[in-house]
Amino acid sequence: MQDWVSWGFLIVAVVVAFFLIRVLIRLTKLSKDLETTLKSLDMELIPLVRNLKEVSEGINRLTIQVEDRVRKTEPLFKAIAESAGIVTTVNRVLKGGVAAPLINMAGLSAGVVAAGKTFFKHKKKGG
Repeated sequence: MQDWVSWGFLIVAVVVAFFLIRVLIRLTKLSKDLETTLKSLDMELIPLVRNLKEVSEGINRLTIQVEDRVRKTEPLFKAIAESAGIVTTVNRVLKGGVAAPLINMAGLSAGVVAAGKTFFKHKKKGG
């Protein structure tokens, strides 16, 4: 009976050893695959990070240039706004204070010219 138990333990030990060896072989293959993947990622990520850094620096330079140009054009926009205010004021003055008398004067002068032409036509005919 002791021989059967010994043989049983031996068979169980061999089966367990067989499965452990297979697991170790798979773990070894997995670790090699992971190492290859990590090397590949390392080779691809470093240039990618460099490119991202260059792009980021380029965007920062562009942002600085845009801010500088905005600062330079801000007085121009203020001057345009002031000019628009002046034009609006002049327009109001012309509409309210000057336009009505000018229209009346234009009407009067047109009337005087028409009357003069009529007067001179009659005078030439026999007047």
